[in-house]
Parts: sequence; structure tokens; C-alpha cells
Amino acid sequence: MELRHLEQILEICRAGGFSGAARKLQISQPTLSKSIARLEAQLSLKLFDRNGGAARPTAYGAFVAQRAETLLQGVAALSRDLEQLARGEEGRVRIAVGPASRLKPLPELLRRVALRFPKLHVETIQETGPGVMKALHDGRVDMAFGYSEHAARYGELIRKKLFEDAIVLAVRPGHPALALADAGPRELLAYPFALPNVLPGIERWAGDMTREEADNLRAFVSDDYALIIQRAIDTDTIAMGASFLFEPQLRDGQLKIVSSTLDVPYACWMLTTAERWRSPLIKAMAELSKAAVTQNPRMAAA
Repeated sequence: MELRHLEQILEICRAGGFSGAARKLQISQPTLSKSIARLEAQLSLKLFDRNGGAARPTAYGAFVAQRAETLLQGVAALSRDLEQLARGEEGRVRIAVGPASRLKPLPELLRRVALRFPKLHVETIQETGPGVMKALHDGRVDMAFGYSEHAARYGELIRKKLFEDAIVLAVRPGHPALALADAGPRELLAYPFALPNVLPGIERWAGDMTREEADNLRAFVSDDYALIIQRAIDTDTIAMGASFLFEPQLRDGQLKIVSSTLDVPYACWMLTTAERWRSPLIKAMAELSKAAVTQNPRMAAA
């Protein structure tokens, strides 16, 4: 079995047939069919059940496809690492960030990367919390920053904890919720919330909700904290997020913290795959990421 066979099997599974897979692989459908037929004969196994234009993997085909995805990602990672070694600092790193990690630690990390690896090509993409982990799992990025709970469904990923913070509720001055002490979900869910996504800890805090409360919890959902903050400044919406996100508005008096029973920590993690963790560059990025949230930026620039 060759690498091209793994690519072919994986694409047939994704496309649901030989014709779509052939187009994606940029080969003819007869060529693809003959290649798989020869492989099946060589293995004495049937990999696909063909029915008209469709093709469904057998148990053997599904097993190969599952293993193929991991193996091909490893080959792609190896190719990138070889390119990195050949080109030195002129390589490339791709980073996915969530709504909060886009603001911390990404800006300071990029500043440090520019100082240490001035020729390194950097690509960043912003996704929702779950989207960040999917981008890493799908091989679209080399590393990701976000909430570790979103990575649970993707198996074994390398996780490096960067910092913790408290998730708080922030409102405009004069908001009725500010008159409450240790307000619980029943009191606060009478108002609309603004947040990027509902974390499992938030759901546990909210408990059993009425339809109106559930609607209020998801009244304004955005992957841009600037919009979330502005919503809270302009309306009676309660903004939810890590406390560092609201620091400028809290200093300026545009927002105030609500006294509540909410006790959910925010933890920012750097995550990557086991294959990418073998890269010296990714390990260096992990060191820079940790330094970006623990060291004085002026000291690092000196």
C-alpha cells in the first residue's frame, strides 16, 4: 500500500463516490477505480461497496480511512518540518485563535516572534472556540489558543496551560443588576446576555432554564468582543467573559462588574498535535507564548 492509496481511499470516503474523489485528486475516474481495484486484489479485501455512482466503505475501508487521515497529517507535518529545516527562519507557522485569545496572548506573542524569528511567515485565523480546535484537528493550522474543554472531542492533543482568569459579568453603570448581591442565574437570566459561546461551566451554573431564560442566555452571540462590549455599554445586556477583556472599560467607568454566584474559571491553553509538537519551531512558539503572559514586555524587548 502506497501513500497515494491512502489519499484515494480518504477522498472516496469524503466524496461518497469515485467520480467526486477523482475530481478532487485531479485524475480520471477509471484511473481511480483501477487503482483501488488493484489494491483490493493485492490485499484480498473489499474496501468499498459500489452502488451506481455511490461508494460506501466496508469495515475494512473505514478502518483504512480512519488510519489514513492521521498518517497523512503526519506526512504533511514531516514535509513542513523538512521545509522549515531547509529554510531556517524563513518557514511558516499557522495559528488559530478564539475571541479571547485573539486579544491575549496573540498580540504579545506576535511581537516576540517578530523579534526572535524576523523572517518567519505567520498566518493567523480567528474562529469560534470549537472552531479553533476543529482547525487544529483538520490540519489547517499548526497550533491553536483557546479553551481546553473545546478540545475534548478531538482525542489526544498536546496542551500547554498559559494563564487563568475569572469569568465575570459586566454591565453599564445604572444597570438594575448592580443593585443585587451574589445574584444567581434566576435573577440575572431575566436580562439578555452577550457572549461568544456557552461553555459547559456556564450551562451548569444556569441549571434548568425556562425558554425565556435560554433565549436570554444566547440573546447576543458574537466572536468579536468589541461588539459584545459595545452591546453592554449601549443596552441592558450583560456581557460575559474573562475579566481581562473588560479592563479598559472598567477603568474608564463604562462598565461595572455584577456581584453574582458565577464561579467559572477561564483558562487559556496553547494546543497542538503530537506530530507538530516534534517540531523545534512549535516548541519555541510554546515558550514564547508562555513568556508573553508571564514576563514584562519591555524586559523581553531589551
